[in-house]
Amino acid sequence: MFSSTHGVGISGSNAQLVSVQVHRTKGARIHTSGMSWTALKHSLARIYAALESCGWPRPTGAITLHIGPEMQHTSVAHLDLPIAISLLCSMGIIPSKRCRHALFAGELALDGSISLAPQAHPLNTPSILQQKLTIYTPHLSDVLWANQPTRSAVNFQSNHLSDLVSNLRGQRRLPIFQAKNAWNQRLRMQHPETSEFESIRLSSQQRLALVVAAAGNHHTLIIGSPGTGKSMMARCIHELLPPLDESEANQLRRWSISRGESMALSEVPPFRVPHSQTSTAGLLGTWNKHGVVAGEGSLANGGVLALDEFPEFNRNCIESLRSPMERQIIQIGRMQGTVDLPFQALIVATANPCPCGYFQDRQRKCSCSPSSINRYLRRITGPISSRFQIHLETNLNDMARVGDAVSDLSWFSSLRSARAAVSRVRELIKMSSSIELNWTEESTRALRQYVQLHHCSDRKVQSIRSIAQTHALLDKLKNAEPSGKMKIHIDDVAFACQLQIFDRTNWWKNGQSSTWRTFPDDEPDAL
Repeated sequence: MFSSTHGVGISGSNAQLVSVQVHRTKGARIHTSGMSWTALKHSLARIYAALESCGWPRPTGAITLHIGPEMQHTSVAHLDLPIAISLLCSMGIIPSKRCRHALFAGELALDGSISLAPQAHPLNTPSILQQKLTIYTPHLSDVLWANQPTRSAVNFQSNHLSDLVSNLRGQRRLPIFQAKNAWNQRLRMQHPETSEFESIRLSSQQRLALVVAAAGNHHTLIIGSPGTGKSMMARCIHELLPPLDESEANQLRRWSISRGESMALSEVPPFRVPHSQTSTAGLLGTWNKHGVVAGEGSLANGGVLALDEFPEFNRNCIESLRSPMERQIIQIGRMQGTVDLPFQALIVATANPCPCGYFQDRQRKCSCSPSSINRYLRRITGPISSRFQIHLETNLNDMARVGDAVSDLSWFSSLRSARAAVSRVRELIKMSSSIELNWTEESTRALRQYVQLHHCSDRKVQSIRSIAQTHALLDKLKNAEPSGKMKIHIDDVAFACQLQIFDRTNWWKNGQSSTWRTFPDDEPDAL
């Protein structure tokens, strides 16, 4: 006699719907496919004990078990219940038609009680709704159903095998309950009365640069001595980011489970700070026998990936960021195949100007030789530095001139107004077809002169144009809503060019100009 039902197969961090099929006929052999013989032997021992505890005999005859699709099961204890139900159907104790369109989830104990595995993973498959399966589980609100819209399915609460069989035979009713919407219980973004963005001591240029970085999702490189607020600036950018939507939060949760982490469902953008000794696999992800293991870059999607002490990272880690920063895709290739993971994180890298960190610091003396400084900065190669659209330099002298606090909370100094501006600009960038950006003749000429003077690559020109566009959108938001045709003026180009310190020869000798509305002169007759 043939019988079939459905269960949940777990392989590493992946959980998917599987079909459990049993065929029983005359004979005395047991065959299996989709599960190892050793695993089946242990599973049948547990199932036979549960059947005898409930008063049913062991199945006799030749049994053929198939579990598909084929996968490498990390554990088979969660398949005991659907296998037991299929065996009871083949014995005629349960009508087969009641189990054909049903899903049984839970671990079967030796006394017949049913409990959900504590290490259950989110079930990410639309097959439950497509096949209109009836769900039998002891606890529907568990993490197993976090990403599955099971509210449209019929869900029965089953805590014991005898009660479950009585229900399938039409002799008893089981409680019907509905899945809770986990997104309604998510961790929400808070609006603190005091924030780091409002309290940090920054010049108007640096504060505006942080808003531009968050609004345009521009990768940022911050260079300065210890104690000048580099890490705090990275946290300020994180405060400005808009909240995550439900699909992004669920994706982050699934990726965190692949690493063995427990991440709560939250709309707060992630802020990941990997250690400088992190390997390339830990930063971008890897592959094991159970599937893809997400790296720190994937777990920072929609948020900030803060790379503190960037030159101290392994050379392979630094160079491996080239493709993700440019293509916004992390490609993991192994012999089994290739997987592309989205990379939507905003990278904020911080670095010291020299190994000791006090080069060009007027209060503390630098102990590094010119060769060691040159060697230290060369760890940030040209291809990597060109992929950072924004370059910022901090020092204690600028912080002293700013004062202890920000006295004028303008439109980009208040966290609430700056966060609203960032969200609005991001929406406008997504709907770029509705806004026409025109470059004035003066701004086009200025950009051409800058490119000729510094021999900028096409990638660098694109970075300058994107920053100028973001700055223009933010500038227009101060007085009116951007709509229709917009012009990019020379002020927008000057601001974008001022944030490209690596383009200028020996930039560390003169530092970053505080007057950003004029082009920095690297040569006496420049521009």
